[in-house]
Amino acid sequence: MKRTYSQIDIEERRKIARWRMAGISVDVIAEKLGRHRSTIFREIRRNAFEDKQYPELSGYFCVTAHEIACERRAKLRKLARFSHLRQSVIDRIIHGWS
Repeated sequence: MKRTYSQIDIEERRKIARWRMAGISVDVIAEKLGRHRSTIFREIRRNAFEDKQYPELSGYFCVTAHEIACERRAKLRKLARFSHLRQSVIDRIIHGWS
């Protein structure tokens, strides 16, 4: 069986949020979406909104979850942030370093 990975999109996040509000278990949600249960657990844990002032407003909300995930992916990596490091890597590759 061939495995492929795709990131959770906004439509799946909407379904997760709706089903969580309806009280459906993570195992059932994972089965309906065709994903592993740990993927759903991680999604809920990583992208849940937490309000320290008003804890009753905390929870998993699809739009907020999508924004959190997009922000995390948009962080620039080391070679993009540090031009001197990028140039050093390029120079070494040109000179045959692996």
